[in-house]
Amino acid sequence: MKKVAYGGLISALVVLLLYIGNFTKSKIFFAALSSVFTGVLVELFGAGSVPIMIAVNVLVFFLVPNPGYVSLFFALSFYGFFRKKSIFVRFVYLNASTLLLVFLALKFFNAELPDVSLFLYVLGFLGVQVAFFVYDYLYNRILQELLRIIGRKN
Repeated sequence: MKKVAYGGLISALVVLLLYIGNFTKSKIFFAALSSVFTGVLVELFGAGSVPIMIAVNVLVFFLVPNPGYVSLFFALSFYGFFRKKSIFVRFVYLNASTLLLVFLALKFFNAELPDVSLFLYVLGFLGVQVAFFVYDYLYNRILQELLRIIGRKN
């Protein structure tokens, strides 16, 4: 019963946050924040949270009218399973997710890579690595605080 209650509340919160975020310029912030709530499910229920997370992602896909934004959330929502792994594994997950998102954008959303120098691509790649390092730190801090609030030690 606890799993259903937490799953329902977190699902509703995630869908609401992502829907609101769709109408702001802070889409990445809302996707990252929503992923922390799916991390709560992972911490509370482990592998048992996978069906709930899949359901959340399907709901978001149907309710939020921005497939690129939803794809970003999909990649971030499963990060909770990797957060306790080594930093190397976390960065592999980041880069694999980034490549997958770029592939999806190019293949299915008719996006095109900008015609810029290789230096700017390298700079962008390094920027993503730094941003992920900040995301990882904040993700863990916020998740620890949420778990403390709901009464479970990390």
